Amino acid sequence: MIKYIQLLFLCSITIVFSQKRQQPLELKVKGDYKHEATQTLFPELWSGFQRESITSYDAAETNVGVSYIQKTSKKNKTVLTIYIYPKKYIDNQLLRDEFYNYDYALNQNSNDHVEIKPFFGTLSNENLKVGFVYALFNNAMGQQDFFNGVKYVNKNSLLSIYECGGWTFKTRVSSDDMTKDQLKDLKDKVENYFGILDLASIKTLPIHKVPDIILSSSVKRDSMMTKAITEAAQAKIVWLSKNLEKKEILTGFHDMKIDSEIYSIEKMLEFYKTHENDWKMNPDTKKYFEEMTRIAENGRLKDHIYEKYHGLIDYPEGEARKADYIQFKIDKKISEDTNEIFYKIFYRLQ
Repeated sequence: MIKYIQLLFLCSITIVFSQKRQQPLELKVKGDYKHEATQTLFPELWSGFQRESITSYDAAETNVGVSYIQKTSKKNKTVLTIYIYPKKYIDNQLLRDEFYNYDYALNQNSNDHVEIKPFFGTLSNENLKVGFVYALFNNAMGQQDFFNGVKYVNKNSLLSIYECGGWTFKTRVSSDDMTKDQLKDLKDKVENYFGILDLASIKTLPIHKVPDIILSSSVKRDSMMTKAITEAAQAKIVWLSKNLEKKEILTGFHDMKIDSEIYSIEKMLEFYKTHENDWKMNPDTKKYFEEMTRIAENGRLKDHIYEKYHGLIDYPEGEARKADYIQFKIDKKISEDTNEIFYKIFYRLQ
């Protein structure tokens, strides 16, 4: 029996870390550092990099960031930071929300807008498959300058985020002289050396249970909205259970596959058409389903999903169709209300 929980969510389920520190603490460690909770080993020297700092963000030292630096000259350096932290919840939007949060923070520290294009990948062995999202991009980072206050320096950068069951593994790199191909090679080395699949095996998802569902508060406006959105969420659960390998589901929802969202929307619209006259509807509900029906009937569901998730969905054609879809929305009177996220499915891990 699925447990339904209704509450307002704005960005994501809050990731709560036990005994959170007031301020990050830099750990003084000589020699190799072992992250005790996961047994991940961070040597002082690794692949031409010198370990520069270890920062703990909680009293139990489970949430850490480890920075390495490689200097090729006085002016040129590459900074690699690896983050490992536990999760109390994991939902089908969490990987996406992590990426959004980095995008926001990046642009807060850049003098020009930085568009970061996501790529998707998996790591697997016979027991587990880990899904991840990454980006390679150029940005001007603000750095303190004695004469100018803040000086913006161009960097080639990398972000990669991995769903590892009850843990998240994240890599950030900024470099003065590495090419994007070299950054991608560095990403691959990090994946292999630091044992991401081993990390994922520590706390897998309780897939013997059906995920819980969270509905946003706006769904409660009438029976049609509540029941149809619940139908969409249940359809998402069914699609993921049937179309992902067991070893994928053990590590995360991997909800970057556009077909899962297509199936969910189609089931929602089928429910609406079947029960359209069963309950009195709020005008906003009727407007929403009429607009979503126009999108579906014109074959634009994939373009709608691409826009809704700001391009963070595995749909390579989406960017090229973006402008045409905007014009379609104008012509067919499709509002921004269609982009609201009404539900999440999740597992409670602790």
